[in-house]
Amino acid sequence: MSDRTPAPITGLKDLKAALQLAVGLELSTIPVYLTALYSIKDGHNTETAQTIRSVVMEEMLHMTLAANVLNALGQTPSVEPVRFMGKHLHPIPSYPLTNPLVSGIGTLQLRPLSPDAIDSFVAIEHPLHGAARAAEIPLGTCVYRTIGEFYEAVRTALTDPAVCKDSDFRHLNQVPDTQYYGGAGHVVEVKDRKSAQQAIQTIIDEGEGLPPEKLEEAAKSVTDKDKLRNGWQMYSHYARFRELQNGRRFRTDQKAGDEPMGAMVLVDYSAVHPALHVPRNGDTEGGTESAALIEFDLAYTRLVDDLYLAFSGRKKDVAYRIAGRQVEELKPALPLAVHGMYALKNMAVALMRTLSPASPPHTLCPRFSYVEEGDREKLGEIAKELRQDGG
Repeated sequence: MSDRTPAPITGLKDLKAALQLAVGLELSTIPVYLTALYSIKDGHNTETAQTIRSVVMEEMLHMTLAANVLNALGQTPSVEPVRFMGKHLHPIPSYPLTNPLVSGIGTLQLRPLSPDAIDSFVAIEHPLHGAARAAEIPLGTCVYRTIGEFYEAVRTALTDPAVCKDSDFRHLNQVPDTQYYGGAGHVVEVKDRKSAQQAIQTIIDEGEGLPPEKLEEAAKSVTDKDKLRNGWQMYSHYARFRELQNGRRFRTDQKAGDEPMGAMVLVDYSAVHPALHVPRNGDTEGGTESAALIEFDLAYTRLVDDLYLAFSGRKKDVAYRIAGRQVEELKPALPLAVHGMYALKNMAVALMRTLSPASPPHTLCPRFSYVEEGDREKLGEIAKELRQDGG
């Protein structure tokens, strides 16, 4: 272990690559949280479900904010790998994920709601990922120890005219605030250096990248912009997950680093589907169960593509029938992607209610596996064959 200061971002090319990876970093936590959320049986753990859902929606906001900064610098958000700090890194996660960018968050795993899952959520959102100081976190082959170090490097680069000139920023392909809904905070349309810094600061304030000194501030501290549309004020992801971990709310006079001592939050870990994640290359299910897993992967892939379409500032060509005729219309892609996430939930819940032939009494677990374009048609055909054989 070393006290070595993380390398700063010194050029525009690396800054753009960092922002591509920021979109992917935010995406990487969403399936982890969704797996726990979707594993909750109907009618149970409503407070826990609301907490996890609120964080997921803000991760969507953070993806949008990073994409808006990237667009303003003239670079289209992409699922393709990038070169950053001499490393070849892929922004699209594959699980289990050992993040090659940030070492402190450890391995991200897809698992149902459990004490271990909540512990991992707390570690992800903790300013030092559970360590007492950054130097205690092994850097390994990663670029940064903490998400905070990463976003501080991005924020610092955005302030430096030697990295990006004022003329590098343009109001280009922005996702507007009117297209985002369901969580706290607001989308910042980036047009200059100041609004770019504001967008990144919003990500930091809501969760990822909180500096360690925030642990000494009020646990339920909020910014004026960190509110739900109905005016309800939210607080950091770390504090929200810490409440689930301890089974109690923070009192208003407590610090974020304290143990919550307020009203009880009941978390029933028995009211959860016992889903077991098996990576795509380890699939041994066969039959209709395997077909369902593949169909989920393809649906998730379409969702990710729709998100990146939205982040590029483009609209989606939607075809439908009305009054007996075929109609095609360009619609904003982000609301469609959010609706796609709700449709994906139904598929995930169905999987989690299906016993795994390979590992009873476990149930199937959604894999959130992004399928490369060249493999999609073949996998679709395999799923159809498996359905026919199992029918």
